[in-house]
Amino acid sequence: MTTIIYSFTGTGNTLVVARQLADALGDTTIIPITRAMKDAPLPPEAETADALGIAFPVHYVDMPKIVQEFVRGLQIHGNPYIFGVATCGGSPGGALYNLDTLLKAKGVHLSLGAAIRMPENFIGPMNLMEPVEQVGGILATARDRIPEIADAIREKRECPPEGSNSTPYRVLASFFKFLITSVYGTTRHLHATDRCNRCGICARICPTENITVTDSAVAWGSACTWCYACIHWCPQEAVEIGGRTKGRRRYHHPDVTVADILEQRGG
Repeated sequence: MTTIIYSFTGTGNTLVVARQLADALGDTTIIPITRAMKDAPLPPEAETADALGIAFPVHYVDMPKIVQEFVRGLQIHGNPYIFGVATCGGSPGGALYNLDTLLKAKGVHLSLGAAIRMPENFIGPMNLMEPVEQVGGILATARDRIPEIADAIREKRECPPEGSNSTPYRVLASFFKFLITSVYGTTRHLHATDRCNRCGICARICPTENITVTDSAVAWGSACTWCYACIHWCPQEAVEIGGRTKGRRRYHHPDVTVADILEQRGG
């Protein structure tokens, strides 16, 4: 069975899950969503794959905006088995249900929607990150789920999405989006401190090309998808959200390097 996994990642959690799932399934190609959205040439398997997966982190109990945009524009060829994998620090909320809704608008449906808990990277405005001592156990538990998910995909089982599409979760998602985009908007609160040495990594890894670095300043535009890559990958830990993230631990998956993230963005 040939499989394509379209993957979006900020701090590497989803990339590692996609890699582990690809290894378990075999004959699988991972395509970074950010590269696919740049009209990069897709491999021939993208049109002939038996199974198609979409892997993404949960943002505010929903799909990241950039992933929603990708799915809306995605051309699906034939009748592949479609699955979704959402990585999250807590609940996936209605993210996988919303993926199914977007797919149904295209005349297909989500056959399997799995949520995998990974270490939290939500560092601000409130800090949801667990103690560093818990990270290894969370990663081990996540890795243990891969074989069962791979078996379900291989057997093309029909499994309901994990999470909840209840009204409370929809209200919670709307509240989080308002909190981040209106109360803690990017242009007002994301900034680089005097620790910044203008290395430009933040701009190079930004999936929406929303960051501009000059000799005198670092500036954020209005297209932030809140993947937190710029915050967690800055080697100087110079990117802050107001004063709320100062002194807080940064995180990226231990098996992922900044070079891996740059490759996801297309260099």
